[in-house]
Amino acid sequence: MANNHSSGNNGRKQQGAYDNVPPTQYLGGGAGNSSYGQQHPEGDPYGDGPYYDYGRPDSFDVSYYTRDSDVGAVYALGAGHGGNAPSLLSLDGPAPPAPLMGELPPRKRRSGRARDEDIESVSEGAYSIRSSLVRTPASHASNDIDIFGAYRASGAAGAAAAADEGRYASYAPSTESLIHMLETKKKYRPTGSVTSFSRSASWVSNGNGAFIDFQNTDAFLNADAPYPSWSDPNQIPLSKEEIEDIFRDLVAKLGFQQDNMRNMYDAMMTMLDSRASRMSPTMALLMLHADYVGGDHANYRRWYFSAQLDHDTPPVREQLDPKQQREVLEEEGGDLQKDTPAAFVEKWRAQMNAMSQYERARQVALWMLLWGEASNLRYTAELLCFLFKLAEDYVKSPVAQQRVEPAPEGEYLCNVICPLYNFLRDEGYEIVNGKYLKRERDHAATIGYDDVNELFWSPEGLRRIKLDDKTLLMDVPPAERWARLKDANWKASFTKTYKERRTMWHFMTNFSRIWVMHVTVYWYYIIYVANFLYDPFFEMHDVQSTVGKNKGTLPDLPNQAAKRYTLMAAGGSLAPFLCLLGTAAEMFFVPANRHTQRALWLRVLLFTLILAADVAPTFWIWPNGNDPNYDWSTVNYTAVYQSKVPRKLDSPPARALSMWTAARAVAVVQFIYSVLFTILLTIVPSSTLFKPRKKNRSGRGLINRTFAGNFPPLKIAARSISLSLWGAIFLCKFIESYFFLALSFKDPFRWLYLFRLPKDQCTERFLGSYLCANQNIITLAFMLLLDMVLFFLDTYLWYVVWNTIFSVGRSFYLGVSIWTPWRNVFSRLPKRIYAKILATADMEVKYKPKVLCSQIWNAVVISMYREHLLSVDHVQKLLYQQVASDEDGKRMLKPPAFFVAQDDAAFNQEFYPAHSEAERRISFFAQSLSSVLPEPVPVENMPTFTVFTPHYSEKILMSLREIIRESDQYTRVTVLEYLKALHGDEWDNFVKDTKILAEENSTNLGQASAYGQAFAQDADKAEAKMKTDDLPFYTIGFKSAAPEFTLRTRIWASLRSQTLYRTISGFMNYAKAIKLLYRVENPEMVHLFGGNGSERLEQELERMARRKFKFVVTMQRFLKFNKDEREASDFLLRTYPDLQIAYLEEIQSTEEGGLPRVYSCLIDGHSEVGADGRRKPYYRIQLPGNPILGDGKSDNQNHAIVFTRGEYLQLIDANQDNYLEECIKIRNILGEFEEYNPPTVSPYSPAAEPQPSPVAIVGAREFIFSENIGILGDVAAGKEATFGTLTQRIMAEIGARLHYGHPDFVNFIYMTTRGGISKAQKGLHLNEDIYAGMNSFTRGGRIKHTEYFQCGKGRDLGFCSTLNFITKIGTGMGEQMLSREYYWLGTQLPLDRFLTFYYAHPGFHINNIMIMSSVQLFMICIMFIAAMNSTVTVCEGDVDMHNPNYAQYLSPDGCFLIKPLGDWINRTTLAILLVLLIAFLPLFLQMLTEQGFARAISRLGKQFLSLSPLYEVEVTQVYFNSLMTNMAYGGARYIGTGRGFATSRLPFSTLFSRFSDSSIYFGIRLMTLLTFFSAAYWRWPVLYFWISIAALLVTPFLYNPHQFVLTDFILDYRDWLRWLGAGNSSSNTNSWISHCRLTRIRITGYKRKRLGERTPTTGFISRAHKANIIFTEILLPIFMALIMLVGYMFLHSVANASAASKKGGQADSTLIRVLVVSVAPIAVNFVTTIVFFAMSLVLGPCCAMCMPQFGKVIAGIVHTIAVVVYIGMFFLLWVLEDWAFAPTAMGVVCQVFVQRAIFAVLQHLLLTREFGEDETNVAWWTGRWYGKGMGGWALTLTLREWLCKVIECSVFAADVFTGHLILFFLFIFTLVPWIDRWHSAMLFWLRPSRQIRPPIYSLKQRKQRRRTAVLFGVLFVFVYVIFLAIAIVPQVLKPHIPLPSTLLKYINGRF
Repeated sequence: MANNHSSGNNGRKQQGAYDNVPPTQYLGGGAGNSSYGQQHPEGDPYGDGPYYDYGRPDSFDVSYYTRDSDVGAVYALGAGHGGNAPSLLSLDGPAPPAPLMGELPPRKRRSGRARDEDIESVSEGAYSIRSSLVRTPASHASNDIDIFGAYRASGAAGAAAAADEGRYASYAPSTESLIHMLETKKKYRPTGSVTSFSRSASWVSNGNGAFIDFQNTDAFLNADAPYPSWSDPNQIPLSKEEIEDIFRDLVAKLGFQQDNMRNMYDAMMTMLDSRASRMSPTMALLMLHADYVGGDHANYRRWYFSAQLDHDTPPVREQLDPKQQREVLEEEGGDLQKDTPAAFVEKWRAQMNAMSQYERARQVALWMLLWGEASNLRYTAELLCFLFKLAEDYVKSPVAQQRVEPAPEGEYLCNVICPLYNFLRDEGYEIVNGKYLKRERDHAATIGYDDVNELFWSPEGLRRIKLDDKTLLMDVPPAERWARLKDANWKASFTKTYKERRTMWHFMTNFSRIWVMHVTVYWYYIIYVANFLYDPFFEMHDVQSTVGKNKGTLPDLPNQAAKRYTLMAAGGSLAPFLCLLGTAAEMFFVPANRHTQRALWLRVLLFTLILAADVAPTFWIWPNGNDPNYDWSTVNYTAVYQSKVPRKLDSPPARALSMWTAARAVAVVQFIYSVLFTILLTIVPSSTLFKPRKKNRSGRGLINRTFAGNFPPLKIAARSISLSLWGAIFLCKFIESYFFLALSFKDPFRWLYLFRLPKDQCTERFLGSYLCANQNIITLAFMLLLDMVLFFLDTYLWYVVWNTIFSVGRSFYLGVSIWTPWRNVFSRLPKRIYAKILATADMEVKYKPKVLCSQIWNAVVISMYREHLLSVDHVQKLLYQQVASDEDGKRMLKPPAFFVAQDDAAFNQEFYPAHSEAERRISFFAQSLSSVLPEPVPVENMPTFTVFTPHYSEKILMSLREIIRESDQYTRVTVLEYLKALHGDEWDNFVKDTKILAEENSTNLGQASAYGQAFAQDADKAEAKMKTDDLPFYTIGFKSAAPEFTLRTRIWASLRSQTLYRTISGFMNYAKAIKLLYRVENPEMVHLFGGNGSERLEQELERMARRKFKFVVTMQRFLKFNKDEREASDFLLRTYPDLQIAYLEEIQSTEEGGLPRVYSCLIDGHSEVGADGRRKPYYRIQLPGNPILGDGKSDNQNHAIVFTRGEYLQLIDANQDNYLEECIKIRNILGEFEEYNPPTVSPYSPAAEPQPSPVAIVGAREFIFSENIGILGDVAAGKEATFGTLTQRIMAEIGARLHYGHPDFVNFIYMTTRGGISKAQKGLHLNEDIYAGMNSFTRGGRIKHTEYFQCGKGRDLGFCSTLNFITKIGTGMGEQMLSREYYWLGTQLPLDRFLTFYYAHPGFHINNIMIMSSVQLFMICIMFIAAMNSTVTVCEGDVDMHNPNYAQYLSPDGCFLIKPLGDWINRTTLAILLVLLIAFLPLFLQMLTEQGFARAISRLGKQFLSLSPLYEVEVTQVYFNSLMTNMAYGGARYIGTGRGFATSRLPFSTLFSRFSDSSIYFGIRLMTLLTFFSAAYWRWPVLYFWISIAALLVTPFLYNPHQFVLTDFILDYRDWLRWLGAGNSSSNTNSWISHCRLTRIRITGYKRKRLGERTPTTGFISRAHKANIIFTEILLPIFMALIMLVGYMFLHSVANASAASKKGGQADSTLIRVLVVSVAPIAVNFVTTIVFFAMSLVLGPCCAMCMPQFGKVIAGIVHTIAVVVYIGMFFLLWVLEDWAFAPTAMGVVCQVFVQRAIFAVLQHLLLTREFGEDETNVAWWTGRWYGKGMGGWALTLTLREWLCKVIECSVFAADVFTGHLILFFLFIFTLVPWIDRWHSAMLFWLRPSRQIRPPIYSLKQRKQRRRTAVLFGVLFVFVYVIFLAIAIVPQVLKPHIPLPSTLLKYINGRF
């Protein structure tokens, strides 16, 4: 094998199996110790040179830093003449030497805080900004400095290479033009008077990808180029050849694929090289083995002990049940002390320590080979551990050692992976008619990845693995188990380990402590303040009371303390009762085995005993609780108030007195007992209650704590912050809630509780007076429930407040707030760059820090110029420059005035456009360096990392058509026009840049430039000429259609949109940053490799960048791309050849019915292109099947993760961005993993120190670059930003942050050995990223968050896309509620960490549920209050409730005091308003701390002026609806939100159908209730609810662009009418009937057989399970209908009693009346639908020949009849109510809710599955039932369709009324002058001068639009007038319309 690794090209050619390894692995050569030592004399490793000729403090040889590759595309400022000219504008500059590659750092890294202190120790002289001159080398004393000489020296080749590095590839101006512009300071201006729209472009290194010619580089490149740190034969424990032999041996023994072997070999060597670069190679291998296999935190080690394989391994010991093992050990005479976990740990360490390096390498290689080919099984970490154990046993066995014939390739895949994969696939999918379809099986019945994995957690689980011959796998000798795996019967082995039942009982089980602490405390509060419950004389205790007073003293009153305390203590029983409910529910989730059920039943028994002990004393105390010293016989308990003091007895009965005294004592003890157990059940997690702490390691029980409860500990400071946070929250919450919610509720509570309506004053014919006499109690119950909901919401409010305060306080501590007085971030910026960005701890500093910092700063400024963020003038003010000094021939380095200008008001210069992207980036860069950063290591010592991005169908690069043409007929602006309006300055800079390129091209073609021609003519003509010539540039960005111009415009637009190209070009800045830092910190290397511009230097820089940084994009659809996508991806690879793309390749089976073979492949820009134009993959690894079994993203990542390299991954989405100034901090953020300081001894040594919990994830901030793109983009960006910074800042500190995907860095080994970077069970793991965070957290991994690093991120911009994203989050949270991870966290975390987890994750969504539930409860309460106000006698006058004597002033007698209820309405409205508005607090405080008061007020002001509170109401409702819908129906799926610019006007029908179910129907129901309340009892605070409910109805249309253009509005009305009638003659997906069917399908599902034959266009939708929907979708609508009926009956109960007494007969039945009005339209629909069905059946087939729209006509007639019938029923009800509006409105409310309940029952219980697409609907209306493929289903389908049509008629009428109501409201705003301009300004935040232009139509189009608008405008106005007439005329005229007596008799229930 040694020959395969000889040096140079020849060695590479001889490698055989490694020929397809990416050439990036072999580019460049090593710069290790041996190579430098051999080439240079001792003591001068860099050879002779002028380095030491100059004094250290003041001079340097700038020839070391001249380079052109990074700056050549723009310009450079240098010095000298010709090729040796010095350059200080070089992106990489002078730096002292760092340790050689592979060398150990000389000392430990300093802490970030210590390095902050060291900044101040840097010589102030070196950073004296005002004396801002640094002398340049004396050797250049006599020369004038040519600041652009370095780039001229590079020649044309250098300039071309530089141009290739930009984001615009080779389509950029030449270096010469830009150099000339800077030398002469020539200012290009926009020619003529063309308005400047924008300025910006982007340039980022792509790496030209040139291959190194090894024959020319052998002299300076190490022969072991791919892995330089693993090259010194004197240091490495194993050579690469030996490691390769290990891989080949394992392949021969176990049958791995060759490509898997090659891939994993490269991955392992890259990992070893990465670690050996900062520690010795031996230690690198040791640490790698410790992380994978044997270390304290290795997952394999944890599994080994959890599965109890640490016992002696003879088969007899493993065959025994764990209970019997102890007995066997005793019989064998073994030492029990040696059979303890501690003894096994010591034994394990000894074994690991004794292991040879070869064995360690073999074990790591074995793990990686198993993992690399495991495909979807990579999600099951412990299954892989089990496979590793079996494979290891087999490899070490004599059978394997003596094996001669190698195992066939693919044996591992076929025998081990495929059976397990097939089992998992078949659990989720079934074959129907030859196609795989998702099973109609919910998660509780599906064995998923987690269930499979948990089988291997315990020895009991391992013993469940059965073979086909019924024997157990664990009974087989260890060496034979691997071979027997192919015989495993996995279906019989696996079982559900946790049942994710779709029920809200998960809330009770997982979050029982939340309910305990709120419900119990609320009971305590209410009982304490409601003293009238047990003390009739409570008002006399007030000092202001006049009852019973004698000379101003309080009367002697009874002591009722016993009753008070016992009643409060009885509430304490709610705590065990709630826990009892949670435990009962838990039984349905956990496995029903003996161990779990025993633990749960024990808990049930104990909770029952606690509950009984708490409640029982009350039954004895209550009868004995009255004070026996008083006479209670005269007390009237039913009176509203007591008018006299009770008489005190002279000699109370002794027995009664003693009983009363004992009762008081027992009550106090009972109360203390209640409080103690409430505290206990609040603090102690339910999983640890009543559970003894066992010392054995049995895995039995509810939760295996090794993998599900091993939380990382918090430091003392962090725990103190956590406790302080929650202490402050609950202190404020309990104080405020007592006064605002409990105490203020006393008066309403008292009046509703004590008020009684006499039974003879109200009645209903069939129900009598029972309900109406207890109406006060019903109302009180709902008010108490609402008050308790507000009690819950109050906690979340205080959580937001205090979490924000603590986070802001932490921002001061971290130094990221602009209010920090000691910041001076700009003046200290150069110091901080030197101390925090550069690896100065490892540098022998021989130059002034200013010289080093200038290279970094200039690189940052130039990168912004390349991105068109800065103009030339700005750049010249920001750059370090060389100027002449007082000494002859000397040059000085002058820093820019920018650093002092920011802190000195005397400076009045513009360094960048105000409020621009450049200002934000520079400000954040300066601000971020004021915080604590880990100290960086030298570039050659930094770890290798990979940026990992999944891609499905996201836009790669925008096409020219997409940019300059409207996307559809509803779009009024092109993308380019919109971008120019948003980025006006950047567009101007781009145009100037393009004009330079155009002039170069014209000059090269021998043409005179436009400017030369202009100045040769008359000045006026020249100006006109330039205006004309430049117009195309400012319009579309180019004048010539040549690719170099059109592509530039496409790139410019793509870099300002959410495209993959933006992401890749941004994150490729890491390569530039590595080269920049490597060059700056190693000036001698520049000299060694021939100086700037040399090919050798560029190759060395490229080699280092490729060695340390990889970028993998996993393109799931790569081979299925369309032409545009293929061209865009090919452009990516040509622009960035080092970019690697992983994709899936399917090869169809040659066998009939066989499944395709799927391969995972990898290519990059260097890949060989075949004859078919496709690139040849480096690796092609066969998978067991289609890896996409889940929702897509996680599986897409999983199949490609094997191609990533290095120690860390950064997980990035395809709509992000990054910047050079952030990329240069990469070494700092990788230092957050705390692995820069390797241990000094082996981790297996007895002297090894215990290591803290490993850092699994490091999070970073995100800047939402879509934040200023209109109101919706800004609101979405604000939410994302506050969560990503303010919230996560404090969450990470107190140990509650999880993983949220982007842009987190993850520890590769930690994550991949524990299940990967996401989870992938379809539906359940929709929000896949967060599960990786929970998985890491429960397994002991720490998760950190950084404030100094940020990436760009795009968010949704349109109303539909933002709410689609919210829907995805809401449905994903519904799935999370069911997950085992929430069960683990909710039942195990200590209280403070549990509260943080709860309120930061599920609590937010439960809070939304409670907000919308509180609104519904409030509507019910005010409905009852309004009914009481209209029914009972209300007290007159304004009574002061604060006066305890107010009862004396009530009149008339027996009246009902409504005032406390009105006050309660006011307070409740305020509470709900605060809960909704609190969402704006975090954004305001974040803006305040980071950008100042003015920016905070400005942004919040713009949001409020743009009516964002209305949007928040809609968002809350969508969250609520999506979560509740998912909990009922399931079916969570990924929703592609679409993140384009929302400039298109969406049709009314589209918005109506999208939001009808989620918000519009809900809003219209609440509006009917609010209408009744406003008519019956108006209160001004309720105006807020009118606004909120209106928001639910009109918000989708309010945020629709150009909604209020009158012509478009009328045409929209026409389209909506067409939409209502479409789809009845032929199938039409864009129709009302299609929308109606889609709504119904989620209930019914599709017929499975039919589905297998023809996949519906709607996609797969499973049938809802009745057990899941019985409560929310059936019982709840029925309950709501009953509530409305109760309110309606009470509204008429007093009048009924009065009428009955006058007539002397029975009362009318208002119940029958309202039921008749509600059911009659349904009955009419039954009749009309069947009549017209018969008509269509008879006439349809023949009439269809001459009338194609026959079905549409019939359907239109039936639907019109339904609308007319509903109008008639409304008038009938109005007549019956004698034209009284309030009771009529209440009747309409009942009609709505009763019909909703009826339809819920019909749809959920009677409807069968949906048939096909739309065949039955078309057949019903057209009569053509033939040819539809119905067969024997025709008869049953007819009956089913009849029921559907009855329901549809009612829904159609409701939609017609609702749609017209919304349109009538919106129409008012279309009449406002300039409404579209103001509306557009609100949506897009564009000034009127930059408003989007109106569309341009032809004359014919305008005439047609005008005619249509007039016609339908008249129709709309006519309908509007009819609507107003129906609503107003009867109310005004109130005509008398006599109804037939028979009709009245039956309607009123007098049968």
